[in-house]
Amino acid sequence: MSFLHDPLLPHLERVADVATMTETFARKLRDAYAHLHLKLEDCALERVQHRRGRRCRVLYRLRLRDAESRAHEQWFSGKLVRPGQAQRQFEEALYARELKNGWWKPVELWPELNLIVWAFPNDPEMPGLLWASDAERVRAHVNANLAHFGVDSSWRCESVRCVRVKYMPGKRCVLRYHAQLVHPEHAERSLSFYSKTYSGGMSRFHFQNLRAAHEQMTKINIPRPLLHWEEANTYWQEPWEGTPLIDTLPARDWEITFTQLARVLADFHQSHCEAFSAADTLDLALDSAEEDAPRLGALLPQHEAMLHEVLRVLRVAREPLARAGAPLVPLHGTLRVEQFLARGEEYALIDFDMACLGDPHYDLAEFLTSLQFLQFTCGWERARLEQAMQQFQAVYAQHVSWPLEPERLAWYAVVSLLDKLHDALKGLDRTALARLDEIIACMNEWLLVVTPLGV
Repeated sequence: MSFLHDPLLPHLERVADVATMTETFARKLRDAYAHLHLKLEDCALERVQHRRGRRCRVLYRLRLRDAESRAHEQWFSGKLVRPGQAQRQFEEALYARELKNGWWKPVELWPELNLIVWAFPNDPEMPGLLWASDAERVRAHVNANLAHFGVDSSWRCESVRCVRVKYMPGKRCVLRYHAQLVHPEHAERSLSFYSKTYSGGMSRFHFQNLRAAHEQMTKINIPRPLLHWEEANTYWQEPWEGTPLIDTLPARDWEITFTQLARVLADFHQSHCEAFSAADTLDLALDSAEEDAPRLGALLPQHEAMLHEVLRVLRVAREPLARAGAPLVPLHGTLRVEQFLARGEEYALIDFDMACLGDPHYDLAEFLTSLQFLQFTCGWERARLEQAMQQFQAVYAQHVSWPLEPERLAWYAVVSLLDKLHDALKGLDRTALARLDEIIACMNEWLLVVTPLGV
């Protein structure tokens, strides 16, 4: 089966092909924005979310240059729908309560592709982006909240520049602001901070969790949350100036790095955070597997029987694991290598949206499988990754007060790999999917450890 072939979405391969879409955007710019004399310098496909037979959401980041050689950047999010549905859904999009204009048409229909295209910051699921990305509104909100930055009211914010960092259309968006402040006595200073905007009114909940973690988990570097902005469904957070660990990891001494990271996780799990609510992580994980395994079986019919057996073992093994019990500790909830920032030999944790109290094996399995999956997504050496996984697990075990249970760890690892494989399929990750059999083999290795519980 070709993962780019979807008979109900006949244009999937075109919208997922960067070269094709570069030509398409260049033509659209010439036709619709000729008066701006924009030159397209680069088109990147940043995100794909494919639901086979239903729809595909795509995100493109364009780099442009205008007639005066000034650089510009823009995101366009697209929704590919089945033939016959595009016109109706486009008309519904036009009735959004607020659409932002400017250079770009806020929403367009490209009928030749059955594609509805929104120009950032227009997002039907995230109306708060219209505020969060508006430099004048941000400037006014800075001036109304200078105390949160440790600045007295004699200062004034004169200008704000917004930099786009990460966007998941319909879900979340991270922006970085650079604000310039002036004082009546002609002094100047700069402020830099991040915003995170959500759909569904969840920003206050996440802000409160993050603030409690920052205040109570004093052994862990967690960037300080500044304030919650209700109207924008957004919170602001101080930067922790470092580099994403995954970008520097290939050049690091892995023995030192993974020893340090294991201690960070041990400290995190042995901290205290009153705001985190308790979760049954076995149920959370099994619910995820109950969704992922059948979907994977439909997409991978050659592995359907194996996936059915995986789900059976997980269901049966859950009972003895639940009876045995596990410590209830603070969990990050999505603890992957990508969630660490590095500054020399210091590390910070980010993104606490899924934080809760639960079984520490849940975080540990997620981190180990995130390492394991790098051999498929980035082509990193398997032997080196396995050595790092073993070292991380051994150091972590030395620094926590509870024993690690191999069967419990493997149970969560199987669930995590199901999730990662499903994400690779939804995201049309061709690099990972080219090594599908190896991913299945890794899952089976973890499953062998669980199987005695699932007999």
